[in-house]
Amino acid sequence: MRETLLEFFKKTGRPHRLEEILSRFGLEKREAKEYLRGLVREGLLEKKGSQYFLPARVQGPISLHRDGYGFVRLPEKDLFIPPGYTKDAWPEDLVEARLMPPGRDGKPWGVVERVLKRARERVVGTLDFRRGYAVLLPDEPGLPELRLLPEGLHGLKRGSRIVVKVHYDRRPYGEVLEYLGEGDAPETETEAVIAKYGLRAEFPEEVLKEAEAIPLEIPEAELRRREDFRSLRVFTIDGVDAKDFDDAIHVERLPKGYRIGVHIADVSHYVKEGSALDQEAFLRGTSVYLPGRVLPMLPERLSNGVCSLKPHEDRLVLSVLLDLDEDLKVKRVRFAEGVIRSVARTTYTEVEAFAEGYGLPEKHAFLAEDLRLLLDLTQRLRQKRLQAGSLDFSFPEVKVEVESGALHLIPQEEPRARSLIEELMLLANQMVAEHLVKKGLPGLFRVHEEPLEAAYSKLRQALARLGYLLPEKLSPKALQKVLLEAKGRPEEPVVAGLILRSLRLARYAAENLGHFGLAMEHYLHFTSPIRRYPDLVVHRVLKAVLRRTLTPAKKSRWQETFPAMAEHASEMERKAEAAERELTKYYMAKWAELHLGERFLGKVTGVASFGAFVMLRNGVEGLVRLEALGPYTYSEEAMALMGPKGKRIRLGDEMEVVIAAAHPRLRQVDFVPYVEEKAKGEGKVAKKGKEVEMRKVVGPPKERSRDDRPERATVNSVYFGEWAPKEEKAGMHRPAETRTKRRRRRR
Repeated sequence: MRETLLEFFKKTGRPHRLEEILSRFGLEKREAKEYLRGLVREGLLEKKGSQYFLPARVQGPISLHRDGYGFVRLPEKDLFIPPGYTKDAWPEDLVEARLMPPGRDGKPWGVVERVLKRARERVVGTLDFRRGYAVLLPDEPGLPELRLLPEGLHGLKRGSRIVVKVHYDRRPYGEVLEYLGEGDAPETETEAVIAKYGLRAEFPEEVLKEAEAIPLEIPEAELRRREDFRSLRVFTIDGVDAKDFDDAIHVERLPKGYRIGVHIADVSHYVKEGSALDQEAFLRGTSVYLPGRVLPMLPERLSNGVCSLKPHEDRLVLSVLLDLDEDLKVKRVRFAEGVIRSVARTTYTEVEAFAEGYGLPEKHAFLAEDLRLLLDLTQRLRQKRLQAGSLDFSFPEVKVEVESGALHLIPQEEPRARSLIEELMLLANQMVAEHLVKKGLPGLFRVHEEPLEAAYSKLRQALARLGYLLPEKLSPKALQKVLLEAKGRPEEPVVAGLILRSLRLARYAAENLGHFGLAMEHYLHFTSPIRRYPDLVVHRVLKAVLRRTLTPAKKSRWQETFPAMAEHASEMERKAEAAERELTKYYMAKWAELHLGERFLGKVTGVASFGAFVMLRNGVEGLVRLEALGPYTYSEEAMALMGPKGKRIRLGDEMEVVIAAAHPRLRQVDFVPYVEEKAKGEGKVAKKGKEVEMRKVVGPPKERSRDDRPERATVNSVYFGEWAPKEEKAGMHRPAETRTKRRRRRR
């Protein structure tokens, strides 16, 4: 009802008294007041005297289209900004807009009055010279050309890739900051992406000095102070090329159940609050894993050294010890500062092979019983979690690896091994969150709010077209049921994508708002303090409780600073994921460039009025344009391209395609349908394109960059933090050249 009320105010565009609301919607007075007060609290309505009305002005990030119009993104519904009314805003700038009365179409619209915060201070692009001026041609679509100051241009040639600082004047201009290289070589493209998202590539000297001063040996007094787990069979499971081992596990059989130990690297012992190391880790927020390069949150001496849980070496940990009964219900949880000595460093590949019935390598054969037990327990834990309504997205991953100039697209195909670790980490995260909440302690929680009513309604309609029904009442269980129904069917990835796109983005928050996607009331991140700053913060809170050093002053200070810290951590996570997606798409386009004219089998992942998107088995996605398909038309109702004689192209259909073009700089790949032709003078069939055997590598690319592609999203893990919906389409709008105000739309 709150959405209906808000839509009513937007449609009429004028104030209303409570009596009008009561007669219009047939509500009880008390009920109506409750709805209206809630909207006022959220800033979606204002109240003056006895009248309620929309705020005269709204604030939000703006997206701009190449045709000159834009949208201010708001919590409930985006506000349309007509051409000529976007002022001097650039895409994603935070703006303030004035609401205008609805026009003849009855739809609200607005006028941008001022830019509150610029989305970017620096821009990456290509150097050009025109009419005696140096200009920057930005890489990012939607940004205007920038005239450059002459300083810093000496020796640079046309075509150089550079980073400039933007000065927002009446006519914005740029100041050269850094030379990246020439053309679109992989090294140059990597530097360009790092610069574009403002990632920190090098550590300051004082941070490196502080890291180097950390002793490699653990003092005997510290070992004696901690709980000693070195006699247990504690071991790690990680990727083959991993170096920062921040979690280790062990399992024990109890007379009436099991004990599971989750041991996490005690990074907070080495990174003291307020130190140079801590300040740099906060600024970075997270480690960034780019193809061919890693930007760690902590210097190597910590991330791959004293904090990494290497085998056969003493390491300090913060442990979660869980006692479970035969039905896997948690009977007891204990937290402890400890010391471990990992007995083995195993890999997902080894554990997956073991799960499939193959033996372990001889040096790890002694872990067979533990692994067999853990595989059984974690599969049962997973089933319990799914039955509770936790959403299970089974998008496979593809890792882009660059080694010695060679490009590899590697599938991450160890579902049982990765699930083993994931279930234990989820359980530990949940238990720590519950502990902090019950004790009334401050924390950085991982929250995932339920979808907005409008998004859920849109999802119901889309799934109904595919034959899947959702109830009117939203619940994780209902969504999970649909995911299970679609499992194994051709449209499975489409159904999962639609559901995922309807969800809100998981984020960090200083208050516990629950996790809708995991169907958990309490959840946070605790298990990766080497690579995530919020985990490190949670460690500090938990240790303060264990040591009984959480003073009222410290608690008050944390409660005051945690909200801004959560917002910063969320922002840095989004930047890291966007950088990874963009560089991954670049390398996938480079791969396609090496295979021009070759034929592959793919699946249709999207249809639109201009063509169909097809994804190959290795995750490379491209567009088959409508003109290449023939006489097809787009049907939104059928979510398909309809052709002659009853032919149609639907989501999930298989299609053989030939790679026609690749544009790495634009992160785009073009396909054409594969066809067979009769060879001249022969009865044989000649095939267009060369058929190529491919390793089975699967997984969708993480974002589309083409301006007119339909909105999509992908997920990498059940944490719901590593997915992102496509940002509002920015097109090729040039804000600096926005025309003077045109005639307003008819009203």
